[in-house]
Amino acid sequence: MWREGKVQKRPGRPVRFAVAGNRATAPRLDRLAAEQPSLAMAIEQGKAALLYPPKGLPMLIVGETGTGKSMFAELLHEFAVATGRFPPGAPFVTFNCADYANNPQLLLGQLFGIRKGAYTGAHEQKGLLEKADGGILFLDEVHRLPAEGQEMLFTFIDRGVYRRLGETDTERKADVLLICATTENPESNLLKTFRRRIPMHIWLPPLEKRTLEERYCLVMQFFQQEAVRLGKDIHVSANALRAFLFYPCPNNVGQLKADIQLVCAKAYADYVTGKKENVRIQRADLSFEVQSGLLLEKKHPQAASFPLPHGRCVFSAHGGECRPELVNDDQQSIYDNIERKYSELKKQGVTGDELDLLLEMDIERYVSQYMKGLHRRIRDRCDLEKMIAPDVLSLTEALIAYAENKLERRFPEKVMYALALHIQTALNRLRTGNAVTHPQLNQVRTAYKKEFAVALDCLQLMEEQMRIDFPIDEAGFLTMFFVHRDEKQEEQEERVAVVVIMHGNGVASAMADVVNKLLAAACVQAVDMPLDADPKQVYEQVKAVLQPVASTKGALLLVDMGSLVSFAHFLEKELAIPVKVISAASTPHVLEAARKAMLGYSLVDIYNEVKTAAPYYMRQPFWEEDGAEQDRLAIVTACLTGKGSALALKHILETYLQLDEQLWEIIPIHIVDEKEAQNRLSNIAKHVRIVAIVSHFRLDERIPHFALDEVLSLKAMKEIQALVDDEEMYMHMARELDGHLRHLSSGRAIPVIRAVLASISQEIGFPSQSGDMAGLVLHLCCLLDRLLAGEPSSDAGTDGGCREHEPLYTIVKEGLFPLEQRYGVRIGENELCHIIRFFRSLRQKRDT
Repeated sequence: MWREGKVQKRPGRPVRFAVAGNRATAPRLDRLAAEQPSLAMAIEQGKAALLYPPKGLPMLIVGETGTGKSMFAELLHEFAVATGRFPPGAPFVTFNCADYANNPQLLLGQLFGIRKGAYTGAHEQKGLLEKADGGILFLDEVHRLPAEGQEMLFTFIDRGVYRRLGETDTERKADVLLICATTENPESNLLKTFRRRIPMHIWLPPLEKRTLEERYCLVMQFFQQEAVRLGKDIHVSANALRAFLFYPCPNNVGQLKADIQLVCAKAYADYVTGKKENVRIQRADLSFEVQSGLLLEKKHPQAASFPLPHGRCVFSAHGGECRPELVNDDQQSIYDNIERKYSELKKQGVTGDELDLLLEMDIERYVSQYMKGLHRRIRDRCDLEKMIAPDVLSLTEALIAYAENKLERRFPEKVMYALALHIQTALNRLRTGNAVTHPQLNQVRTAYKKEFAVALDCLQLMEEQMRIDFPIDEAGFLTMFFVHRDEKQEEQEERVAVVVIMHGNGVASAMADVVNKLLAAACVQAVDMPLDADPKQVYEQVKAVLQPVASTKGALLLVDMGSLVSFAHFLEKELAIPVKVISAASTPHVLEAARKAMLGYSLVDIYNEVKTAAPYYMRQPFWEEDGAEQDRLAIVTACLTGKGSALALKHILETYLQLDEQLWEIIPIHIVDEKEAQNRLSNIAKHVRIVAIVSHFRLDERIPHFALDEVLSLKAMKEIQALVDDEEMYMHMARELDGHLRHLSSGRAIPVIRAVLASISQEIGFPSQSGDMAGLVLHLCCLLDRLLAGEPSSDAGTDGGCREHEPLYTIVKEGLFPLEQRYGVRIGENELCHIIRFFRSLRQKRDT
């Protein structure tokens, strides 16, 4: 009956239903009683007072500011007209006594009217009692009415007569039902004789006294009203809805409504100015006061048993109940994804085969992640039925059954869910006149012949049942759903290990605890590093933590700074698993990494997605993977459109750069996809050291990248030349040192030392410039050679002065840990002080 629209669900548990037809036609007062059970007594009192013979009873509504006293009085008037207590068109006059509280005579004149000449300049004027004749007069803030006015009112209540201001011998009559309201205690703020003449006292509870279900109804109602008012669908995140459910609302329903109107107005302004694609509200758009509701959720006594929102809701501009959003915030559908990606690539100048190839990769990635994340939006079939029309759901079941029969395989339930959502989106798109195009239709047809043939049959069935023409491109999308296969169970059970490592007592543990509680799963491990701890001991702790939890999918380390950044390189070699690290991590980064790990994302996907939103200093530092020594340097020019373009770029670089031909090589390559690009770069790196890459897109985060248009316009030449000069200087340094160092390969050590010093420079706040570190690199090469020869690193001669700059001391000491770890040496306090003095002098030179 619910699916047929004959009944409607009410929120909360147990689920209750109301007859849809009766609800639509019932007076709003009855609907309010159904939605707000805590007002049931007040509503019954109000009805009784209205219907009491012969003309009803005066009422006094008592409640805090914003509890809805004015709205309640309006609903009583509406009910009285609907039930025949008052004729259609009966007046409903409102008056706020506080508006004239400082002028009692004027207040009485407004209420009762003014006789001409009552005071100097007075004109004949009707009072509100006369205007409300035959209906209701609502007096808000009645406690602000002076004693004289209260006495005049109870005379009217007793006898139905009153006098205008200035009249003494004339009595006027009016048939008016009085409804008064006050925020104060009637016992202490109203005359006893006045209170006695109003027998019906109605109390409206504040918002905090109402149930969570009632507040939920109010929140949904107010958002829906704003969607209709704006004429635009409003998309509201689950966290935003939860915040409105729990934040402190001292001004009650009125404040709740005003806060929702305010955030809707801001979201609408962002939409109109082009900052957002639609009217979209998420937690970040809320005021601090409203956001505090998320922190108070667990303290609410009803939160544990109430079915809270779990996905983004869409409030329709055409009214009706809200519906869950089909997809997440930045992926509205496959079609929207293609159009957005197409637009981005076109802006970057990508065309032709290169454009098609990148779109194909993006579509495949979309379908895979869409399947993985589907359970976040749809928990069961009931959720799906809320989103999908019954005819579309039946059609999808028929398509799945047909495909299973023809392809002789069973599809998991999530494929049916995903396909239903996709077909619903396709129908909406075609009905609104938008095109459906698949840029890789021919490739799909060739690669998946059997599935594509089934998709064509399904397309014909869709056209017959839905009575709409689908383009053949849609068969390409259907094929993608049919070729999707679940990962093996053992792979599904394995997840990327997420480990947080932070300086300070309890910092990492507290961060991991917060994330684990938010996700309701023990998915994050933590290792704390006290400020006086030895990095080697902490490294061993991390290794011990990883050994039992790490899988073939690898581990992601989220760290703050210093030596912790280098752990990934050594752990990867010792544990024989892939390990990546993100520095300067905060709780949101840990939360996102853990969430994606729980969903089964790969280490590379988690690393890239968490890192993409991070600033450059959070990228993984460059460490030589195999420590190989290379005598030649290379710049790679890469292009998707063909090797000819890469050769053209090579010619430009050779023409405008001053290169030592004995050291440099410019290598043009043609790549087909991202995987091939990584393989080609790995093979090249076995023979030469890649110093820079020129391409449309960044192919390796660790290697400097220059865009094609910057090279073609020669804008990047100065920066590339500086990079070339820097590298040549260090190559010549390595060759000169080879004749002097006995235990250290300068060609292998210099890149590692440079990476360590660059990391320290970033930590202390000023990235090194070309040539700044040359002297220190030379010094460290000689120092390491002496230490490897067995010469002790002296702690003597230090007076502790370098510890006066404690933050710098900690950064440098931890920053040098990768060198100590790699070469198995210890750098003493004396040498630390020399290095710290170098950085201090460099900073002073920069400041001056």
